[in-house]
Amino acid sequence: MRSIAQRHPLAVFLAFAYGASAAIFAVPLLSLAGIGVIPLDLPGVAPFVLLDAFALVSAAFITTALAEGRTGVRELRRRVFNFRVNPGWYVLAILLLPIAAMATAIVVGGVDVLAAIVGDPVAVLATIVVASLLAFALVNLWEEAAWTGFALERLQPRLGPVGASVVTTWLQGLIHVPLVFVIGGVTVGRVPPEQIPFYLVALFVLPIPVRLTLTWLYNSSGRSVPIVGLAHAGLGVAAGAELIPVVAPAVDPVWVYAGFAVVAAVILVATRGRLGYEGAERSIPTSGEVAVAA
Repeated sequence: MRSIAQRHPLAVFLAFAYGASAAIFAVPLLSLAGIGVIPLDLPGVAPFVLLDAFALVSAAFITTALAEGRTGVRELRRRVFNFRVNPGWYVLAILLLPIAAMATAIVVGGVDVLAAIVGDPVAVLATIVVASLLAFALVNLWEEAAWTGFALERLQPRLGPVGASVVTTWLQGLIHVPLVFVIGGVTVGRVPPEQIPFYLVALFVLPIPVRLTLTWLYNSSGRSVPIVGLAHAGLGVAAGAELIPVVAPAVDPVWVYAGFAVVAAVILVATRGRLGYEGAERSIPTSGEVAVAA
């Protein structure tokens, strides 16, 4: 196993991650909240998402220990707990995507949305900060330790920052496919059968601009996984039920992804596609790297 992990660390990580996630999400998927194979009534999917986050970070550290030994584990731990960054990155990480979401809602919904936000800005800000910090501590830091601190970190030298961001989005989206069929897995209530194809496509397409933004935050903050985790938590607030449905109930929350795409486009242009990445990509990928990208 150590020899295989040294030669194919990403493949070993994905085997661990997908195997553990399949076992964890099989319970809600087969329960009455999912496809109803077993007569088990669950209170929700949150405990399974939390458990999956810890499984992902465990897979990242186990694979690193096998592939790179103590030195690799120490480097991964440094990235995962790299809290010593400029305080401005914390503010940007928490507020960037929620502000983009609110700006999009104002453009779509008009002055009424602006009035709702300005009417009680303290409550809006408190919702963003409190919800983001809670999600960050419970789930998002540990998820990003795996997807950013391990997977993206290895993919960037091979595929470049943009290619690595796209592939990381797809790898992360694949692990969430079972939740499409579970009540409360990807939206409030159960996804109607006719909308399942949309949600499956959305898992692999809509988050790409977000991942591009997260990659820029990671590279530019000195490879700080906590900054990425906070931004991911901010995404949950921006695209969730706590923000846009409250301040702009007439605006379809899917519109927020248009705002995220604008943010990503600005970052791409400003960084000339480098997303803050300072390394050099390989000019000729190996056949294994091409297979991973595919």
